[in-house]
Amino acid sequence: MSTSCQPSQPAVSTSKGTVLVVDDDPFVRHAIVQALRSKGYQLLSAADGCEALNQLAAHPDVIICDVAMPNMDGIELCRMVRRDPTLAGIPFLFLSAYQDIEARLQGLSAGADDFLGKPFSLDELVYRLNRLLVHRRSPLVEDRFEVNPNHLTQVSFEQALALIAMQSLSGVLSVILENGVVGRLSFAEGKSTGAFLENVQGEVIATDQAALEALLAGPRLAFSFSGQQTLDNAALMSRITRIVESETGA
Repeated sequence: MSTSCQPSQPAVSTSKGTVLVVDDDPFVRHAIVQALRSKGYQLLSAADGCEALNQLAAHPDVIICDVAMPNMDGIELCRMVRRDPTLAGIPFLFLSAYQDIEARLQGLSAGADDFLGKPFSLDELVYRLNRLLVHRRSPLVEDRFEVNPNHLTQVSFEQALALIAMQSLSGVLSVILENGVVGRLSFAEGKSTGAFLENVQGEVIATDQAALEALLAGPRLAFSFSGQQTLDNAALMSRITRIVESETGA
């Protein structure tokens, strides 16, 4: 995507907990700003990516951004932030529908740290923000987009999705949900190709869209990825296993 927008020169801010909220829906944007301000955060806001570039001079601590927006969408904004060495360390949280798996993968491959599905609760949003502020962005993937083995034990579910997309992995992401339900999400060269859920008896209880929504919404107890290397990239991970925290923050 080509754009004539250029970021302003960033300036160092002494404030802590400053959040930039980017959403073209004025009602959503205002609601998030008011809710987070009541929790003690300092807020900046923008209606699209171009407007957000002008706010980056304040060097916010976290960026919350919608995916689909006019003028400049969230994907392009995230890429521009990650390409700027003075901004690249700012945690980036995307807002999107859980069932939009392709947008989710595209956003993560652009450099986002986390995804939160709409609609969401304020408690969950605050939990995600606090997690990003405490654990400031540490690169999981090197600039060459090769997997860094020293970080595999720190992989979260969202980061695993990012690696699958960035490395164009083919394989199956197996996820253990509550009550013994197991989900399978298949990928071919970084693109999702199907999903299903099965109960403890091995019976399929959901497929396709319904299965996707359950897998992405969580909470997830554990997951693993088993995949094959593609012919054009020999530096791919073949397996990721990670016990993950509940998405509710428990």
